[in-house]
Amino acid sequence: MSKIKFNKRAVTSVILFITFIFMPVSGKMIQVSGRDIFWVTLHGLSGEIFIIAGIFHIVFNWKTFKQYIIKKRQENE
Repeated sequence: MSKIKFNKRAVTSVILFITFIFMPVSGKMIQVSGRDIFWVTLHGLSGEIFIIAGIFHIVFNWKTFKQYIIKKRQENE
């Protein structure tokens, strides 16, 4: 029986994408619905999850990000 490997980077990216979609949709629905508690709650929760997932995304991709910055600095020299 083989184990399925859990990819933290992929899961974090999917969470970022989903919350990125929820934020403007729920924001527009707040405008349209007159501050309905469901949309206000969804919007706030999506924002908090987006920030937390963004921090994890940076942490999980730090090595790649660092290598990219070093490469760009070398190209500009």
